[in-house]
Amino acid sequence: MKQETNKILIVDDNPHIINSIVDVLSDYKKGYVFFQANNGDIAFKIAQDKLPDIIITDWDMPKVNGIELINSLKTNEKTKEIPVIMATAVMQTSEDLKTALLAGAVDYIRKPIDEIELCARVESVLKISEYNKTILENKNREIAENALLLIRNNKFNIQIIKILKELHEKITNKTDEVENLFEYIIKSIKEKVELDSWQKFEIIFKSAHDDFSDKLLKKYPSISNSEIKLCVLLKLGMNTKDISSVLFQTEGSVKVSRSRLRKKLKLDSSQNLINFLAKI
Repeated sequence: MKQETNKILIVDDNPHIINSIVDVLSDYKKGYVFFQANNGDIAFKIAQDKLPDIIITDWDMPKVNGIELINSLKTNEKTKEIPVIMATAVMQTSEDLKTALLAGAVDYIRKPIDEIELCARVESVLKISEYNKTILENKNREIAENALLLIRNNKFNIQIIKILKELHEKITNKTDEVENLFEYIIKSIKEKVELDSWQKFEIIFKSAHDDFSDKLLKKYPSISNSEIKLCVLLKLGMNTKDISSVLFQTEGSVKVSRSRLRKKLKLDSSQNLINFLAKI
């Protein structure tokens, strides 16, 4: 059986503390991979590059301290979900604990570090982190499944509309009543698909990415509701053909909308639209 590997970043300006934590955790469990930094600035760069499963950081450090490190991590899309344990020998009052937790730390260890406490807290945080990852993966899987179902349903409805139009053309005796009936049926199908299918999809998407639309509107207040819909589908990595099915538009219309969206987001030709939206 393959040994499970967890990446742990340890941040402290005292190399003896780092070595001590590495020794304790290595003796406790095989399979940990360790990264080290002696200040928050270096730690943040390592976190972005290596995406550790957990960070254990000192509070009082030169250049960038532990609280400042947490603030940087939580405002970065790549690192905001990494759990951080604060370890300190100086800031040990209840108010300090409150400050660390409010900043975004998930746990707090006082120095000198108790070996049993360190191992227990690290293992606990890793389990919670894995649980949260599983929840997010399941939500994203549900989003993908519902997007696929939405595409299939819309393709079916598009085919039904096409058949209705062909049937309409074959009718020789077209009274006003017949004309109005066909127009009503086709319009009703379109409105039902556009409204109901999107609402169901949007509810599931928001359960996993609840602040995506808010972030877009905050940064680009002129963005329209239809452009937000397009951004949501692009964030999921959907291609133009599938987007056209979801939004009930032609592929040509979607391409035009993408071009307009790029201009509104002020992206140059070298920037990938999907990658850009994935980071929001």
